[in-house]
Amino acid sequence: MKSLIRIAWILLFLLLLFPTASFAVEFEITDSRIDARADHSGNVSVTEFHTYEFKGDFNGVTRTLIPKDHTKITGFSAFEDGQPLKTEMDGDLYKIFRGGEDERVTVELHYQIEGAITRYEDGAEFYWPFFDDRNEADYGNMTINVAPPEPASGTEVIGYDEAADTGRVEQDGTAKFILGHVGSGENGDIRVVFDGSLFPSLNAVPGTIRDKIATEQNRLTEELAAAEERHRNAVLIGNIVLPAAFLLLLGVFLKERNLSRRKLAEARRQAEALGFRTPDEIVSMPAAIQFMSPAIGTGPERLSAALLDLIRKGQVVQESATRFEETDKTPEHKQEEILRSFLFDSFGDGTGGFDLEQLKSRTEDDEQAGEYSNRVAEWSGTVSLELKEAGLKEAHPGTSVILALIGSILAGIAIYFGMGEAWIHLGIAIPPALAALIGAAFYRPLSDKGHLLREQWQFFSGQFKISGAEEWTSMPREDRLRGYIYAIGTKNKDIDLPFAKFADTRQSSSDIPPAVIVYDPLVMNRSFAVAGEHAAYSSSASSSSSGGGVGGGGGGSGAF
Repeated sequence: MKSLIRIAWILLFLLLLFPTASFAVEFEITDSRIDARADHSGNVSVTEFHTYEFKGDFNGVTRTLIPKDHTKITGFSAFEDGQPLKTEMDGDLYKIFRGGEDERVTVELHYQIEGAITRYEDGAEFYWPFFDDRNEADYGNMTINVAPPEPASGTEVIGYDEAADTGRVEQDGTAKFILGHVGSGENGDIRVVFDGSLFPSLNAVPGTIRDKIATEQNRLTEELAAAEERHRNAVLIGNIVLPAAFLLLLGVFLKERNLSRRKLAEARRQAEALGFRTPDEIVSMPAAIQFMSPAIGTGPERLSAALLDLIRKGQVVQESATRFEETDKTPEHKQEEILRSFLFDSFGDGTGGFDLEQLKSRTEDDEQAGEYSNRVAEWSGTVSLELKEAGLKEAHPGTSVILALIGSILAGIAIYFGMGEAWIHLGIAIPPALAALIGAAFYRPLSDKGHLLREQWQFFSGQFKISGAEEWTSMPREDRLRGYIYAIGTKNKDIDLPFAKFADTRQSSSDIPPAVIVYDPLVMNRSFAVAGEHAAYSSSASSSSSGGGVGGGGGGSGAF
């Protein structure tokens, strides 16, 4: 019961914290028509029809209407099939309440724009953004009609952005913009000039408007022609450069693959010739484990394997199932020095000893849990540094230069494709450009030594799976210990040897110290796992819009 109450409180908290995401409404605006009609006084009456297709529950729709400077939105109302709907106004946001589930709904909106028409010496202009880049919903099929107070001639139209090249003039002087699909976050200002005599009550402002419209039309025409020219050139260049770049990349890939295959074949031959024994100690066991299983992360198994490796090397002796003591034997690697300092200095008992049970209890303290995390990270970083300095990977400067050159050319040409709106070519160019640049920066294939180390451990793992106890007991002590350390650190299921059986096979060797025989990796794994959980818990415990259309106006649609 307490669990259910806790879950209920969590859900309530999430709903309060993320109300928009929790109550998101899935919808699509399939059709939109906006009919605007100017009157002789310079105001414009607007009727909008928006068809919504809802999936799931909904409470209503929204319309944002942001007026231009020196204009005003008044008289907002909403209807469905002639029946009025309840509305609420919150600043420039209007909510229209019409709930339901899985329905197709067409709402009819009415409002008036006061001061929408500006009269000049040679005409009267209606310049308006019915939506702008703050709109968060797509319009599926949009048409905007702007009619004069009475049939007239001399109407001129111009559209910008999404409305560009979409306007035409009807016989009665009505301006019609057929925009079609309009994506969210887009502008689409429209501009209509009527005969100025249709608005006798408006005082004319100084200047003319039709020459401005003509200049704008010429500018847009020139920009369109230039854009078409850029597009043609981008497509032409892309048809030449892209295939050439792909051929070069293919050549680099084939060259590197063939080289890698040759190295792999030689490494595999040497691994098979080695037989059923562990590889030569090219790097330390913790480094070999990280090299062979980099995705596992620094978990309790790796720490257990590293501690057992210290025991194998005589740097640590085991006094009981949980207690260990440090010897005076000098560490061979920096990571061994760090691990010994971590265990026996940071979490030791002050007498050269270290106890797993004390580690679990001491990491319950937040400060010591933080110290544990820091020391584990320090040790893991030192292991990574050992791998980096071991020469298991090598640079190919010639290949990197070629990849950098190809990537740079493709990145530059991709920018040109974007400027020329050659979207298909842009989409084709980006992936190989990124691949080439990333390859130039990070491509470090395995060296001969790296291939050999990988193949030897993989061959050993495969042989271990099919070998019996006789083959196991015939192996030298060092091979048995290193093989088992590898199995623990990599969580290798192919080397799933029970500890009791492993201990029995070791007891036949008279040179094995008794302290090693009592070693149980399960105890270590559990202790390091608990300490890691304490550290993770401690770490986790401590842890206005702009835009618009012409004159600052605009708006958009949505639902709730």
